[in-house]
Amino acid sequence: MSTGKRNLMGAPVMGIVGATKYYGPVQALKAVSLNIRRGQVHAVVGENGAGKSTLISIAAGAVRPDFAVIRVGGKEIKRPTAKKLHRAGVAVTFQHPELAEEMTVMENLQLAAPGLTSREEAARLLASVASDQHAMSLDARVRDLTLAQFHIIEIAGAIASKPKVLFFDEPTEPFQQADIDKFFKLIRQLRDEGVAIVYVSHRLNEIREIADHITVLRDGMSIDSRPASRITTDEIVTLIAGRPLDQVFPRKAKDVGEIRLEVENLSGPGFTNISFAARAGEIVGVTGVEGEGQRAFLRTIAGLEKRSAGSVRIAGKPVEGTSAAATREAGVGFVTDDRHEEGLFLTLKLRENVGIGALDRISTAGVVNRKRDLALTADVMSRLGVYTGYRIKDDDDTRASELSGGNQQKLLIGREIAGEPKVIIIDEPTKGVDVGARAEIYEHLRKLADSGVAVVVSSSDGIELEGLCDRVCVFARGQIVKELEGENLTDAAITEANLTATVSRADGPVRTGEDDSPLRRILAADRFPAAVLAVLTAIVLLGTASISEYFLSPFNIETMLTFLSILAFLSIAQLGTIIVGRIDLSVGALAGFVVVLASFLTPDGAPVGETIVGVILILALTAAFGVVQGWLITWLNIPAIVVTLATFIGLQGMSLVLRPQAAGTITDAISDVAQSTWLGMPAGFIAMMVTVIAFEFILFRTRLGRRLRAVGSNPTGAAQVGIRVNWHIMLAFVLSGLLTGIAGLILAGQVGIGSPATGIDYTLMSITAVVLGGTRIAGGRGSVISVLTGAALVQSLSSASSFINQDSAVHLIVLGAVTLVAATFFSVARRDRERTG
Repeated sequence: MSTGKRNLMGAPVMGIVGATKYYGPVQALKAVSLNIRRGQVHAVVGENGAGKSTLISIAAGAVRPDFAVIRVGGKEIKRPTAKKLHRAGVAVTFQHPELAEEMTVMENLQLAAPGLTSREEAARLLASVASDQHAMSLDARVRDLTLAQFHIIEIAGAIASKPKVLFFDEPTEPFQQADIDKFFKLIRQLRDEGVAIVYVSHRLNEIREIADHITVLRDGMSIDSRPASRITTDEIVTLIAGRPLDQVFPRKAKDVGEIRLEVENLSGPGFTNISFAARAGEIVGVTGVEGEGQRAFLRTIAGLEKRSAGSVRIAGKPVEGTSAAATREAGVGFVTDDRHEEGLFLTLKLRENVGIGALDRISTAGVVNRKRDLALTADVMSRLGVYTGYRIKDDDDTRASELSGGNQQKLLIGREIAGEPKVIIIDEPTKGVDVGARAEIYEHLRKLADSGVAVVVSSSDGIELEGLCDRVCVFARGQIVKELEGENLTDAAITEANLTATVSRADGPVRTGEDDSPLRRILAADRFPAAVLAVLTAIVLLGTASISEYFLSPFNIETMLTFLSILAFLSIAQLGTIIVGRIDLSVGALAGFVVVLASFLTPDGAPVGETIVGVILILALTAAFGVVQGWLITWLNIPAIVVTLATFIGLQGMSLVLRPQAAGTITDAISDVAQSTWLGMPAGFIAMMVTVIAFEFILFRTRLGRRLRAVGSNPTGAAQVGIRVNWHIMLAFVLSGLLTGIAGLILAGQVGIGSPATGIDYTLMSITAVVLGGTRIAGGRGSVISVLTGAALVQSLSSASSFINQDSAVHLIVLGAVTLVAATFFSVARRDRERTG
């Protein structure tokens, strides 16, 4: 190493000063500062909720702080965004990788590192991170891979960007020891090359092994920061918790009673053949690296997942049925790890949240007794210490959403206690809860166990499990691989059991993306629907031609191609918004409005110059309409379905205001241009085909297309790699407006008069074409060519119905049936597989 390079090692490369962040009334970060040096591994430790993730999100530009000064390479980053920080040389891997699941491994790597063009280099990067068991194909679609492979892709992508500063947030959660050893070797190599590394983990043994410097966060504040050689593990624990370990947690169980929960040979999603018991008076912990089956195991006991084999007994009695209602009736209470999405009813009052867990106790003949309702709520809030600032009273309108995180968690636990369970299962009991509330929750759980309830706790926090539980069962690959109790129950022992398990999962090997059959690869391809739809369209056309000799006449072919052009332009417009995870219900109404506008702006007999100006003005108006819709959806955060439904109705109204009845002849110049032939085909059809080819190329061969698909596949992940999500959504709606304007002009040339009822049906027809084309309605995946063939089938069915003397009802029934069959087929062909490992 040269003297110059050696002198640079240890030099400050990034600084975060005074980082402060509020989420409503909660202050997540309180003036935290971090000094990051070149060629150093700087560990950041703290409990869940200490502010680590918020700090990392600010460093990544994913979260905007209320205040922070961020410098990289001595230069301050003004108004930091993910894109600015990425360009400055900052890369971040998150605890929960946000990848574009509908895209390939190679495409995801290129999202993180746009300059990565060599497949050989990409493969080398993956191999530098992944052990042999996690090898994967560059062409594998990410949604088919495992959680560990998700982490590997994100880490490889971050390294590919050649960062100056590299943040790792809990990077080893899904790894086994061989993976960790290889990963740590890579970290040391990067450190020796001068990369500054920030390593966030709750695994103190990892911190001791890899860190050069340690910063401890607690309750959103930086408590201490010093070289790793000058701090002991016990000191770290005390700093994290704010008190010695034996003062945070209540005493352990002295006596245990009879078995309350007994599971025999239970199998379900992600776990196999588990036998397990929990007794009255004890707190049993269940843990494992994320995705090892422990959560699914507990959710299956609670009736939230379907069991495939085995039995569950509560207090010696078998649970009749496998539903959540049957399990609850048997005496099992369940507290989810996601109190917002699955737990509390945030818009309901506190007493409504509590009472819903014990309706039988507070109601008579189905009518809620207000006195008992209030008494139960007051009792739960008092016992659990739920603080609202005032006493619960008859006219209290406090909603669950108004409570702090800790009080929400206590309210949720209290609701389950109100149901008087024999067994209570709690997934992550202190997730997002501050230290003070944690100690209270631990004390309540111990009191609950002392009352004779069997308490089962799932947690990813080893210190929490060590301090709270009487026994801990460690899961790996869907099986219990270790049971710890007494003096053997330590955070280090839990970590060791997590990371050294060698048991194989019973439900199959890790996926590489290379083990699909050729047939399945074909069926799952983006353009496969085009082949199927082309065959169906040919059948419709030839079948109808056999009935009517005029169906494939030159004149009718030209007419069908012209109307196909209209529908195709509208379908491409629809595809653009769906690709980014939205929808545009207004395309049909906007096309009809263009027809009405054309009757004013391009009237019959108008000079050529006036007609050209009118066409340009119409296209400008439709593009501006797209801007307005995109702005409402992105910046005001109004759901696209609401915005576009409202504009659909509004455009119809405006058409009727301008033309209460069909009137105003439209110039023939528009239809003359659209139907002028070249190589025997209408110019409108040729223009549409050029658009299809151009858009297909953009979608799959350009950075813009990759970004659009990433936004629809995973907007959070797209933002984290510096993609301007709102800008790309806005662009999709502008293009939708512009393409709809072109379709509307061709339609105006065909209609020839300003009719207010024209075009309405095209909204559903465009959506049908997109669905037939195999597009993923949730966004991120679709092919313009496939959508074109979908439009061709829709148009051919419409044209055929008039030639075989069938009314519109038969046509719609056939089209609906074909759409449903196609959607079902493509869904099965591309079905998501459960990620394991």
